Amino acid sequence: MTRAATLLAVFAAFAAVTTGADKNSNLDANCSPAYLAQTKSCLDSYFSGFGLNPANLPPYKDYVNIIVDLTTHFGANGADIYCSGLGPVDWSSFLVTVAMALEVTVKNCLGPLFNSPCMTGAAFQDMYGMDLTNAYEYATDFPVRAYMCDNKQFMEDNLACFDSIITSHMDERRKCTDTVETAIKNVSDGDYCKPWGPFVQCMDDVYVKYCGQQVKGYICNVLEVGINFDSMNACKDTLPKCG
Repeated sequence: MTRAATLLAVFAAFAAVTTGADKNSNLDANCSPAYLAQTKSCLDSYFSGFGLNPANLPPYKDYVNIIVDLTTHFGANGADIYCSGLGPVDWSSFLVTVAMALEVTVKNCLGPLFNSPCMTGAAFQDMYGMDLTNAYEYATDFPVRAYMCDNKQFMEDNLACFDSIITSHMDERRKCTDTVETAIKNVSDGDYCKPWGPFVQCMDDVYVKYCGQQVKGYICNVLEVGINFDSMNACKDTLPKCG
Protein backbone atom coordinates (compact mmCIF):
# COMPACT_ATOMS: atom_id res chain seq x y z
CA MET A 1 0.00 0.00 0.00
CA THR A 2 1.42 3.40 -0.95
CA ARG A 3 1.84 6.22 1.57
CA ALA A 4 -1.08 8.10 0.04
CA ALA A 5 -3.35 5.05 0.18
CA THR A 6 -2.34 4.39 3.77
CA LEU A 7 -3.08 7.98 4.73
CA LEU A 8 -6.56 7.83 3.19
CA ALA A 9 -7.19 4.42 4.75
CA VAL A 10 -6.40 5.93 8.14
CA PHE A 11 -8.75 8.82 7.32
CA ALA A 12 -11.45 6.26 6.59
CA ALA A 13 -10.81 4.32 9.78
CA PHE A 14 -11.31 7.41 11.92
CA ALA A 15 -14.21 8.76 9.91
CA ALA A 16 -16.38 5.73 10.59
CA VAL A 17 -15.82 5.30 14.32
CA THR A 18 -18.80 7.32 15.50
CA THR A 19 -21.56 5.31 13.85
CA GLY A 20 -24.01 3.61 16.16
CA ALA A 21 -25.05 6.66 18.15
CA ASP A 22 -28.67 7.41 18.83
CA LYS A 23 -29.88 8.93 15.59
CA ASN A 24 -32.78 11.30 15.04
CA SER A 25 -34.27 10.64 11.63
CA ASN A 26 -36.17 13.95 11.61
CA LEU A 27 -34.50 16.67 9.55
CA ASP A 28 -33.69 19.69 11.71
CA ALA A 29 -36.10 22.56 11.10
CA ASN A 30 -33.16 24.97 10.71
CA CYS A 31 -32.29 23.36 7.36
CA SER A 32 -34.82 24.93 5.03
CA PRO A 33 -35.74 23.32 1.71
CA ALA A 34 -33.72 25.99 -0.09
CA TYR A 35 -30.62 25.35 2.03
CA LEU A 36 -31.04 21.60 1.65
CA ALA A 37 -31.22 21.98 -2.14
CA GLN A 38 -28.07 24.14 -2.10
CA THR A 39 -26.28 21.56 0.05
CA LYS A 40 -27.27 18.73 -2.26
CA SER A 41 -26.08 20.67 -5.30
CA CYS A 42 -22.61 21.09 -3.77
CA LEU A 43 -22.45 17.46 -2.65
CA ASP A 44 -23.68 16.20 -6.03
CA SER A 45 -20.78 18.02 -7.70
CA TYR A 46 -18.34 16.53 -5.21
CA PHE A 47 -19.61 12.97 -5.66
CA SER A 48 -19.71 13.38 -9.45
CA GLY A 49 -16.03 14.32 -9.28
CA PHE A 50 -15.34 10.75 -8.18
CA GLY A 51 -17.31 9.34 -11.08
CA LEU A 52 -20.24 8.51 -8.78
CA ASN A 53 -23.90 8.89 -9.65
CA PRO A 54 -25.46 11.11 -6.93
CA ALA A 55 -28.81 9.48 -7.65
CA ASN A 56 -27.40 6.09 -6.63
CA LEU A 57 -24.52 6.46 -4.17
CA PRO A 58 -22.78 3.27 -3.06
CA PRO A 59 -22.67 2.01 0.53
CA TYR A 60 -20.28 4.07 2.63
CA LYS A 61 -17.57 1.39 2.78
CA ASP A 62 -17.49 1.24 -1.02
CA TYR A 63 -17.27 5.02 -1.21
CA VAL A 64 -14.24 4.93 1.10
CA ASN A 65 -12.58 2.31 -1.09
CA ILE A 66 -13.14 4.53 -4.14
CA ILE A 67 -11.43 7.45 -2.41
CA VAL A 68 -8.47 5.27 -1.47
CA ASP A 69 -8.19 3.78 -4.98
CA LEU A 70 -8.39 7.13 -6.75
CA THR A 71 -5.96 8.79 -4.39
CA THR A 72 -3.51 5.92 -4.75
CA HIS A 73 -3.51 6.57 -8.51
CA PHE A 74 -1.71 9.86 -7.85
CA GLY A 75 0.92 8.32 -5.59
CA ALA A 76 2.69 10.61 -3.12
CA ASN A 77 0.53 13.57 -4.20
CA GLY A 78 -2.75 11.77 -3.52
CA ALA A 79 -3.48 13.04 -0.02
CA ASP A 80 -2.52 16.61 -0.98
CA ILE A 81 -4.86 16.44 -3.97
CA TYR A 82 -7.70 15.16 -1.82
CA CYS A 83 -7.24 17.78 0.89
CA SER A 84 -6.39 20.90 -1.08
CA GLY A 85 -5.87 20.22 -4.75
CA LEU A 86 -2.10 20.60 -4.49
CA GLY A 87 0.46 18.93 -6.70
CA PRO A 88 0.83 18.41 -10.46
CA VAL A 89 -2.02 16.25 -11.74
CA ASP A 90 -2.97 15.07 -15.21
CA TRP A 91 -6.70 15.14 -14.54
CA SER A 92 -7.48 14.25 -18.16
CA SER A 93 -6.09 10.76 -17.56
CA PHE A 94 -8.69 9.90 -14.97
CA LEU A 95 -12.42 10.15 -14.34
CA VAL A 96 -12.00 12.41 -11.33
CA THR A 97 -11.88 16.19 -11.56
CA VAL A 98 -10.71 18.90 -9.22
CA ALA A 99 -13.91 18.17 -7.29
CA MET A 100 -11.73 15.56 -5.61
CA ALA A 101 -10.23 18.33 -3.45
CA LEU A 102 -12.38 18.44 -0.32
CA GLU A 103 -11.06 21.69 1.14
CA VAL A 104 -11.29 23.81 -2.01
CA THR A 105 -14.61 22.59 -3.37
CA VAL A 106 -17.13 21.21 -0.89
CA LYS A 107 -16.26 23.58 1.95
CA ASN A 108 -16.07 26.60 -0.33
CA CYS A 109 -19.27 25.65 -2.13
CA LEU A 110 -21.21 25.10 1.08
CA GLY A 111 -19.71 27.92 3.12
CA PRO A 112 -21.50 28.05 6.51
CA LEU A 113 -23.73 25.17 5.43
CA PHE A 114 -20.74 22.81 5.82
CA ASN A 115 -21.26 22.92 9.59
CA SER A 116 -25.02 23.05 9.66
CA PRO A 117 -28.10 20.85 10.13
CA CYS A 118 -28.08 20.40 6.33
CA MET A 119 -25.04 18.13 6.68
CA THR A 120 -26.37 15.77 9.35
CA GLY A 121 -27.15 12.11 8.90
CA ALA A 122 -30.86 12.94 8.78
CA ALA A 123 -30.18 15.42 5.99
CA PHE A 124 -28.16 12.85 4.01
CA GLN A 125 -31.00 10.38 4.40
CA ASP A 126 -33.43 12.98 3.07
CA MET A 127 -31.17 14.03 0.17
CA TYR A 128 -30.02 10.60 -0.95
CA GLY A 129 -32.58 8.12 0.35
CA MET A 130 -29.96 6.12 2.28
CA ASP A 131 -30.59 3.90 5.24
CA LEU A 132 -29.82 5.71 8.48
CA THR A 133 -26.50 3.97 9.17
CA ASN A 134 -25.01 4.81 5.77
CA ALA A 135 -26.42 8.34 5.98
CA TYR A 136 -24.65 9.00 9.27
CA GLU A 137 -21.43 7.41 8.04
CA TYR A 138 -21.39 9.66 4.98
CA ALA A 139 -22.32 12.75 7.01
CA THR A 140 -19.74 12.19 9.74
CA ASP A 141 -17.07 11.51 7.15
CA PHE A 142 -17.02 15.14 6.00
CA PRO A 143 -16.19 16.99 9.25
CA VAL A 144 -13.76 14.27 10.35
CA ARG A 145 -11.86 14.33 7.06
CA ALA A 146 -11.89 18.13 7.06
CA TYR A 147 -10.27 18.18 10.51
CA MET A 148 -7.72 15.60 9.43
CA CYS A 149 -6.92 17.56 6.28
CA ASP A 150 -6.45 20.68 8.38
CA ASN A 151 -3.92 18.70 10.43
CA LYS A 152 -2.55 16.57 7.63
CA GLN A 153 1.12 17.19 8.48
CA PHE A 154 0.61 15.75 11.97
CA MET A 155 -1.11 12.75 10.45
CA GLU A 156 1.75 12.23 7.99
CA ASP A 157 4.36 12.58 10.74
CA ASN A 158 2.68 9.80 12.74
CA LEU A 159 1.46 7.77 9.79
CA ALA A 160 3.64 4.72 10.34
CA CYS A 161 2.38 4.30 13.88
CA PHE A 162 -1.27 4.93 13.00
CA ASP A 163 -0.97 2.41 10.19
CA SER A 164 0.51 -0.19 12.55
CA ILE A 165 -2.57 0.05 14.74
CA ILE A 166 -4.84 -0.65 11.79
CA THR A 167 -2.69 -3.52 10.53
CA SER A 168 -1.50 -5.08 13.80
CA HIS A 169 -3.65 -3.87 16.70
CA MET A 170 -7.11 -3.55 15.22
CA ASP A 171 -8.44 -5.95 17.85
CA GLU A 172 -7.71 -3.42 20.60
CA ARG A 173 -9.35 -0.64 18.62
CA ARG A 174 -12.36 -2.86 17.91
CA LYS A 175 -12.83 -3.51 21.63
CA CYS A 176 -13.42 0.23 22.08
CA THR A 177 -15.98 0.42 19.27
CA ASP A 178 -17.73 -2.79 20.33
CA THR A 179 -17.97 -1.55 23.91
CA VAL A 180 -19.50 1.80 22.98
CA GLU A 181 -21.98 0.20 20.57
CA THR A 182 -23.12 -2.19 23.31
CA ALA A 183 -23.36 0.64 25.82
CA ILE A 184 -25.48 2.71 23.44
CA LYS A 185 -27.85 -0.18 22.80
CA ASN A 186 -28.23 -0.66 26.55
CA VAL A 187 -28.97 2.98 27.42
CA SER A 188 -32.11 2.98 29.53
CA ASP A 189 -32.24 6.55 30.84
CA GLY A 190 -32.10 8.36 27.50
CA ASP A 191 -28.56 9.67 28.07
CA TYR A 192 -26.86 8.65 24.84
CA CYS A 193 -23.92 10.95 25.56
CA LYS A 194 -22.72 8.96 28.56
CA PRO A 195 -21.00 6.10 26.63
CA TRP A 196 -18.88 8.42 24.48
CA GLY A 197 -16.52 9.70 27.19
CA PRO A 198 -15.22 6.20 28.01
CA PHE A 199 -14.99 5.49 24.27
CA VAL A 200 -12.73 8.49 23.66
CA GLN A 201 -10.58 7.48 26.62
CA CYS A 202 -10.38 3.90 25.36
CA MET A 203 -9.25 4.96 21.89
CA ASP A 204 -6.81 7.48 23.35
CA ASP A 205 -5.27 4.72 25.45
CA VAL A 206 -4.81 2.45 22.42
CA TYR A 207 -3.10 5.11 20.31
CA VAL A 208 -0.96 6.49 23.15
CA LYS A 209 0.14 2.95 24.00
CA TYR A 210 1.69 2.47 20.56
CA CYS A 211 2.34 6.03 19.34
CA GLY A 212 3.19 8.00 22.46
CA GLN A 213 1.67 10.89 24.42
CA GLN A 214 2.12 13.34 21.53
CA VAL A 215 -0.89 11.85 19.70
CA LYS A 216 -3.32 12.08 22.62
CA GLY A 217 -4.79 15.51 21.87
CA TYR A 218 -5.02 14.77 18.16
CA ILE A 219 -6.82 11.44 18.56
CA CYS A 220 -9.19 12.96 21.10
CA ASN A 221 -10.03 15.85 18.78
CA VAL A 222 -10.58 13.63 15.72
CA LEU A 223 -13.00 11.46 17.66
CA GLU A 224 -14.84 14.36 19.26
CA VAL A 225 -15.28 16.17 15.95
CA GLY A 226 -17.32 13.18 14.79
CA ILE A 227 -19.17 12.68 18.06
CA ASN A 228 -20.09 16.35 18.38
CA PHE A 229 -21.23 16.44 14.78
CA ASP A 230 -23.43 13.36 15.17
CA SER A 231 -24.95 14.70 18.39
CA MET A 232 -25.28 18.32 17.16
CA ASN A 233 -22.98 19.25 20.09
CA ALA A 234 -25.42 17.79 22.61
CA CYS A 235 -22.60 15.69 24.10
CA LYS A 236 -19.91 18.38 24.00
CA ASP A 237 -19.92 19.17 27.72
CA THR A 238 -19.79 15.51 28.75
CA LEU A 239 -16.74 14.54 26.67
CA PRO A 240 -13.14 14.60 27.94
CA LYS A 241 -11.22 17.83 27.38
CA CYS A 242 -8.75 17.32 24.57
CA GLY A 243 -5.24 18.66 25.04
